[in-house]
Amino acid sequence: MTRPLRSTDPGTIGEYELIGRIGGGGMGDVFLGRSPGGRLAAVKVVRDLLADDPGFRARFRREVAAARKVGGAYTAPVLDADPDAERPWLATAYIDGPSLADKVDDDGPLAADEVRRLGAGLAEALRDIHRAGLVHRDLKPGNVLLAADGPRLIDFGIIRAEDGAGLTETGFVLGSAGYMAPEQALGGDATAAADIYALGAVLTFAATGKGPFGSGPAPTVLLRQASSTPDLAEVPEGLRGVVGRCLESDPKSRPSTRELLTLFGDDGGRRQPNRDTPKKARTEKPPKDATLLGPDAIIAATPTTVMPLEKASPKGDPRRAHPVPPAHPTPHPTRRKFLIFGGLGLAALSIGAGIAAMPGGDTKATGGEVGKDSGADTGAELPTRKAPGLLGGPLKEPLWSQTVPSYAEILTAANGTVLVAGSGLAVLDGATGTRRWAADSPVDHTFTELYRGSLPVAGDTVYELSYGSGELIALSTEDGTQSWSVPPPVDWLPNGLVGASSDVVVVWSSPKSAPASSSGLWAVDARSRRQTWKTPLDAFDGAPHYSEGTGLVLISQPGGYQLTAYRADTGTLAWTAQDLSQQQGQDSAFATAITSHGKTVYWAANRLYALDENGHHLWPVGASEGGDRGMFHAVVADDDTVYAAAEVSLGADVITAFKASDGAPKWRAAWPKDFRNPNLECEMALGGRNLYIVDRYSQTLVALDAATGETLWQYHEKAPKDSAHDWHWHVAADDAYVYIGYASTVRAFTAR
Repeated sequence: MTRPLRSTDPGTIGEYELIGRIGGGGMGDVFLGRSPGGRLAAVKVVRDLLADDPGFRARFRREVAAARKVGGAYTAPVLDADPDAERPWLATAYIDGPSLADKVDDDGPLAADEVRRLGAGLAEALRDIHRAGLVHRDLKPGNVLLAADGPRLIDFGIIRAEDGAGLTETGFVLGSAGYMAPEQALGGDATAAADIYALGAVLTFAATGKGPFGSGPAPTVLLRQASSTPDLAEVPEGLRGVVGRCLESDPKSRPSTRELLTLFGDDGGRRQPNRDTPKKARTEKPPKDATLLGPDAIIAATPTTVMPLEKASPKGDPRRAHPVPPAHPTPHPTRRKFLIFGGLGLAALSIGAGIAAMPGGDTKATGGEVGKDSGADTGAELPTRKAPGLLGGPLKEPLWSQTVPSYAEILTAANGTVLVAGSGLAVLDGATGTRRWAADSPVDHTFTELYRGSLPVAGDTVYELSYGSGELIALSTEDGTQSWSVPPPVDWLPNGLVGASSDVVVVWSSPKSAPASSSGLWAVDARSRRQTWKTPLDAFDGAPHYSEGTGLVLISQPGGYQLTAYRADTGTLAWTAQDLSQQQGQDSAFATAITSHGKTVYWAANRLYALDENGHHLWPVGASEGGDRGMFHAVVADDDTVYAAAEVSLGADVITAFKASDGAPKWRAAWPKDFRNPNLECEMALGGRNLYIVDRYSQTLVALDAATGETLWQYHEKAPKDSAHDWHWHVAADDAYVYIGYASTVRAFTAR
């Protein structure tokens, strides 16, 4: 929805008078503008920080040039642009009409003749794009606007020239799960044929209300796409053949845009796809504003999937050689679902309006942006000398390093050991690194390839999932002896474990038979060793969190501005808490994290919330002064303090501490601006009066004094950059040691 301008917004850009705010993102702000002649336009203005980057300006010029090449009745034209302005900007035609995603959500699937006309219009749009020597690469329902005179294909920010002059970061697959062609998902060249595949998927959605591989989190959709054929059973018979041809796995077997225009009819899509659709009553949900976005598609109704390409691993493990594995694909943090452009690694969006007043007091803020002078003395590591308010301190060497016969995807410190799960399970002595026992899934297929969730330990028992079947297995932490096992619900695919106590073990799975509810929870009574309940769920972000102190399982649904809690003993809904930034018109959170301590739950989103066991808000804090910018993306807590990682503005990351009682700020430490920022990829752990932060992008472990925020020491990976950068870093800690894991290596450090 278009919102009023802020006091800090410009009144004009070029010749355009700005009359409203459409949205904002990491690359800039989008305004509704009006030309002197009264023509409406969507005006994208680049942020100051990026405007100062010569490399970004060069990329922006290429994006404008690419968008100018595309013309035709079914694409939205560039009206004007100034890449050389103090703040570069681009104006594109404003499209008055809902997106296909919103239209189907509001009114249901389109009629067969509407789908046929839509297909003709989109085929013509693709023809114009391909004639300009470009490939769209992200055709999806959110990028199709339904104007009164026909569809419009938008989002030119990820178009790639066929000569290979890309606008996106090297080493990433960019597209949307379920809509990108197989060759694109595998990291190959996205040619014009990839757009035809996406067109087939979009038309399936238009005709049936769902994509050819269902809906849900990207890993689940990609799993279906890799292991099954498109579901076209509900596509009308007269369209099923042409849609099926578009979805052929072999690019050479897909039709050209010229063939499609013939197949869809001689009218070329010029009739109005929505002319015969009756208008909705005003009491129904109003359609969202359909805004043509600038070249980086700051706002997208359907998130774009950006996936790092896996390289072949050491030791020739074939599982690591495939970016889309045959089972349990690596899920990447949902905070990375927004686009990454031109190697910039955009980490945050500047978001919405001010913080809402809460019962019991106003929100607090972490403070303003980080100062530019960082005192950094090296480009490879944090500064080795300490500076007030900045991360950096002396270097520290590992106590020990150990290679494990599995991938170190999940770490847990318990009972003087560190437990490591991934493609197997290993238990190491915490003081020496000596392997106590291990079960190697590449050899005996005992354990599933685990990438997400947790590795729960309750007393002297650790829980795992069996390979393939998803069976829950209980083992002794002392020697790995299996004590019992329980099969999963029928036709539920394993995702990971949520948590365990002496009473209950909660598992996270995906029901095969319910694509609209692509995840689910089920539980086992640890005493009777029987499955007690199962609950299918709608899509959510991140991994579920088990709060032993409250007896709740919590899931984050930032797209719906809510945190949902289920009872761990029964699986029934306990409560739902709202992210109140929605009340100020703020966009839903791109980053999310959950933790708990005792009877208090902490939810990191656009704000950091503290809630009691009944879901009542205790306090929120904003990420920046005024609370209208930034986001939180990691959180841990102890008895007295809550620690969070936040991005307060583009490229400005801070670690903050708040009083658990009322959210009052205690201290803050900033990543120096001239050091490579965490980019929303850090993990945090507490132990031995220390707060630990690991960041895979900079390959850094930092130990802070939890009471003051002062850096105690740091470790920077000295291995060749590429070999470490491909792996997520993970951290676990106890009172004496901290452990980090990545690839197949675990390292330990003393706390002080």
